[in-house]
Amino acid sequence: MDYLIRKANINDIKRLSELFTEFIGVESNPIAMKDQLNLISSNPNYFVAVACDGDQVIGTAMAVQCYDLVGNCNPFLLVENVVVSSAYRGKGTGKLLMKAIEDFGEERECSYIILVSGNQRIQSHDFYKALGYSSENVGFKKRLKQIS
Repeated sequence: MDYLIRKANINDIKRLSELFTEFIGVESNPIAMKDQLNLISSNPNYFVAVACDGDQVIGTAMAVQCYDLVGNCNPFLLVENVVVSSAYRGKGTGKLLMKAIEDFGEERECSYIILVSGNQRIQSHDFYKALGYSSENVGFKKRLKQIS
């Protein structure tokens, strides 16, 4: 099936909130989401992609271009919030989202992509490995503020 990948907009807030609730089990604040998406949309270093089946948002992924001071100083890409609705997993939606993210990074001459996936998300790990991502490095994450 062909899905459309496009940049997220304010009209997507409700569905994005539903996807994130499905992903982490915590509801998002739609007012804060709207403010954040407005801010993100005005920053060219951010890309929030959504996958759509017709008018329905079925997945999302966010990329942030980060500057680097090492070597030739090419930027790198940080990927977060990769979510595909459970009804659409295994149908190529995630691949399309990650391709859009990778295209964003290549357009900006990023040297590499960093993403973190929870230890318990074994299917996600298999998905990323199938796309060529390596788990040979160790990633760490420390929460500075609890999600409420």
